[in-house]
Amino acid sequence: GLNGSESAQICGFGVFPLKTKIKGPAPPQMNATAVDIIDETIEFFRANVLFRNYEIKGAGDRLLIYLTLYTHHCLCRITGKPKDEAVKQLYQLAIENFSIPGDAGFVLGGLVPNPTNRAEGDQCRQYFTQLRQELGLRLVDKVYTESNNQPSKWWICWTKRRFLNKSLDPTQNR
Repeated sequence: GLNGSESAQICGFGVFPLKTKIKGPAPPQMNATAVDIIDETIEFFRANVLFRNYEIKGAGDRLLIYLTLYTHHCLCRITGKPKDEAVKQLYQLAIENFSIPGDAGFVLGGLVPNPTNRAEGDQCRQYFTQLRQELGLRLVDKVYTESNNQPSKWWICWTKRRFLNKSLDPTQNR
């Protein structure tokens, strides 16, 4: 439901209000009960990850696709790890040097426009970092409900599926 409602775009990705304390280009969502793009990504992950194709209707869909791929990357990273280690791993993953539109290895190259200038590229990296950090925090809370020693097998089982047959892990895109 987020296509067409975005006020702004960065590299073809919709910029939406986020329920987060993490600084970045996304404006804060003040309504604590509102569903934001991170909630939507996590809620629909297990249904969406089954798709081999996804009709992109707008900037909201592009962001949902990127965040779904990132969620998969997170789950692969925390498989078999206790919660405290998962929190550290996902923080590192969120801030590590990752590809953005215009980079050779960007997973959605061709589906989104490249940055028009350096400033837009920097803004895209900041936006992705903000989204990746917030998604990691919320995902850990969702996935470690039964035990702090290991993630729920009902989440980890989805690491064997590849959304749109793509991955944010460069070693997986062969």
